[in-house]
Amino acid sequence: MPNQSENLDNQSNQVNSGLTGTGPEKPHWYGDVSLSNTALQTPMMQQFISIKRQVPDALLLFRMGDFYELFLNDAVVAGRVLDLNVTSRNKKDPEPVPMAGIPHHAVEGYLPRLAQAGFKVAIAEQQGDPAAKKMLQRHLTRIVTPGVPWDADALESKESYWLVGFYAKSVAKGPYAVVSLDVSTGEMIAVEFSKIEEAKAEILRLQPREIIALNSLSKVEVLETLFAKVPHSFYNKNWFDLDEGYQTLCQHFKVSNLNGFGVRSSDGIVGAASALLTYVRDVTFTDLSHVRSIQRYTVAAQMMIDEATKMNLEILEPQKGTNKQHTLIHLLDQTKTAMGGRLLRKWVSAPLVDLGRIQRRQDAVEAMLDDELRESVQGLLHSVYDLERLSGKLAQLSIHPKALLSLAQSILVLPKIFGMLKEIDAFKGFIPDEVPVDIADRLLASIDENAPITINEGGIFQSGYNAELDELRKLTNEVKMAIAEMEDAQREATGIASLKIKHNRVFGYFLEVTTANKDKVPDDWIRKQTLSNAERYVTPSLKEFEEKILTSGERAKALEQKLFCDLREEASKYVLKLQKLAQRISYIDVFCSLADVAIQNRYCRPTVDLSLNISLRQSRHPIIEQLSMLETFIPNDVQIDSNKRQILLTGPNMSGKSTIMRQVALTVLMAQMGSFVPADSAHIGLCDTIFVRVGASDDLAEGRSTFMVEMSETAYILNQATEQSLLLLDEIGRGTSTYDGMSIAWAVAEAIHNKIKARCIFATHYHELTRLNDTCEHIHNMHVAIQEDRGEIRFLRVLQDGAIGKSYGIQCARLAGLPRTVIRRATQILKDLEVQAMKDKEVQLSLFTEEESSEDSSEETQNVPEYLIALAERLNGLSLDDHSPFEALKELYELQNIIRKEQAR
Repeated sequence: MPNQSENLDNQSNQVNSGLTGTGPEKPHWYGDVSLSNTALQTPMMQQFISIKRQVPDALLLFRMGDFYELFLNDAVVAGRVLDLNVTSRNKKDPEPVPMAGIPHHAVEGYLPRLAQAGFKVAIAEQQGDPAAKKMLQRHLTRIVTPGVPWDADALESKESYWLVGFYAKSVAKGPYAVVSLDVSTGEMIAVEFSKIEEAKAEILRLQPREIIALNSLSKVEVLETLFAKVPHSFYNKNWFDLDEGYQTLCQHFKVSNLNGFGVRSSDGIVGAASALLTYVRDVTFTDLSHVRSIQRYTVAAQMMIDEATKMNLEILEPQKGTNKQHTLIHLLDQTKTAMGGRLLRKWVSAPLVDLGRIQRRQDAVEAMLDDELRESVQGLLHSVYDLERLSGKLAQLSIHPKALLSLAQSILVLPKIFGMLKEIDAFKGFIPDEVPVDIADRLLASIDENAPITINEGGIFQSGYNAELDELRKLTNEVKMAIAEMEDAQREATGIASLKIKHNRVFGYFLEVTTANKDKVPDDWIRKQTLSNAERYVTPSLKEFEEKILTSGERAKALEQKLFCDLREEASKYVLKLQKLAQRISYIDVFCSLADVAIQNRYCRPTVDLSLNISLRQSRHPIIEQLSMLETFIPNDVQIDSNKRQILLTGPNMSGKSTIMRQVALTVLMAQMGSFVPADSAHIGLCDTIFVRVGASDDLAEGRSTFMVEMSETAYILNQATEQSLLLLDEIGRGTSTYDGMSIAWAVAEAIHNKIKARCIFATHYHELTRLNDTCEHIHNMHVAIQEDRGEIRFLRVLQDGAIGKSYGIQCARLAGLPRTVIRRATQILKDLEVQAMKDKEVQLSLFTEEESSEDSSEETQNVPEYLIALAERLNGLSLDDHSPFEALKELYELQNIIRKEQAR
């Protein structure tokens, strides 16, 4: 991903300096070509360079005839990304100028690929008649960036494309403003933070395509990973000026102040929002009239889910691979519209902590459980196009005839949907009073059902829409019929049965005769072209007909274009109403989707309140139970409350500990987004945050080991969690030595119990930790049951009270396929170690117990075999840290031999 962090003003200064020859450096986009290269001095290349100066940080697509050409380093970069053939204009020169081309009709396929790779792409269109002999003028018409895409039609329909503005009043102290804009829909949302870490976390949650940030933020160390991950541009403080920005926003929204949006003139939101609008206007050359408001929100109204938790729970993306069938969003998304799909992603990414809103969503989902009602509504939703993005295109007057027809057809479906729901209690006050069917009727009565997707080729309107247009069309058709009649007449007059009247862009209309019949051609025909097997001619009468066709046809197209622009302008007055209707429809779509999933999978409506309880009866993992498996999914009961707020969970690998932990987290998340949940019954106290730490891997890019990643994530949880949080921690401390890891795990568990007091499931292989419930009254031991029979184990997947007796590591290794010889040897070593550990324990108790008198101790010592005393002393004197693994194993074998020899006596 390219780094676009340089200030645009600074780049422009460098470019101008290089071009005029007054600066020591040439622009970076020249690549390896020198400034004095003669191929760059042609008028056309000078025109390219002049435009490129305006957009030095973008790849410039320079329209030349039927191709968009890239030159210099732009050609090299685009060739690598798009796999284009890079040639040159002056191949024989010592210093050829690289160039690459994209056919104009294929550009929409290439632009998204460049934007997704993190590049800005500028479009320079040619103006004037291509047939003219003079050089055409070219002008910038659009700049495509990762956050400002080329066309909404090419976007992933169910994903938001956030462009984020990031501003800080004081880089060191804040506050930090984050404003997000989806250019395709016009939605703008804003939030402020007192801590920069919180701002970073929110930006990551939004998954923006691009960030526009204050230049000084580029130097903040904590933001390095953010800017390394997301395409970005830094700008100086003038872009974020609060006074000028406040006026910019008031003018844009056509208001005297921003009080109605909950924004004050001193808020950092003003700087971020105005910078965003300025940036988008500069790259799109439009007024952004579809951006009608700023919706201010607070993270306190939503559950916080950090990136590690989102990844561990596979909420939006799978942990491994690209198969999204394993994600929560794939399971829940039964939406029928693109805007419903986008709203559902927002809900999944930011569950609520507002009890009233959660319950209102539940009421709506429950109302849609009625099969007849839901299926009828969903049947109509299938006919609703993406009203949000269509409204955005309408507001910018960029919508084409076919899309405007789709918009009208969608509007007429809405009254039927709203009519089905208006009497349902859950939707009281939600259903709009009116739908602008008048404009929809007007559009449907005007636009032809076979209308094109461009406005300059005719065929937009139905017959009868405009009398002048009908007359021009009639004239065009009559002339075409006359040409067909002329063709028949010329065949009869010349006796050339194969004679045809054809058309191309070079000659216009002409008569074509095969070479075998050219002797029959009249003398007054004018030859225009000779082919290998035919001759082409024109006549004065044919050119007269052609002039009539061209005149009437071009006049008809020009009139249609004007009529369509007028109609589109009239329809654009309804944009605000359409945006509000689109929001209502997206909500209804999501309610239907969640009801669908609830019925298909036997979900229950959870009781959600302000308690600290999490009580799940016959709880299931929503995703795993859907997968094709060899065994039936086993549901479990889970109970966490004020008396038993921390579960210490033991059990071997593969027994299902992680599954149980994840299903609890997913159930809480689903409940707080308003969904029903996979359980027979559920009672959930609101959680402000869910932290899930399950597994870890090296972060090679940051130079951090698995253990360091684990400790960093654990530290973050301990510093951020509150009593209202839900923590699910798996195998804390396993990345280091046994005693270090056990000590860390013990201390973490105690800190959660004694200080944070959060609800927690703490899974561990350290059985010593099960003694924590002796000193920590709210820790409760539980385990995942195992059935053992003659050394073989079977995972029962059942959650039970109490700690498990042992870890069953060797049995799990056998199931994993370790060679039998290794398993047998491991079993033997384990038995020897267990015997040795018991004897060592006895020796330690007899030799070192301080509570016994020295006389008793001496008496006990006399009963202990001398070799065991010697063995204990030898063990106690070992410094394992100074031994290599091989040396330690060798020492163990020697101790083992001593025991065997003594036992054999």
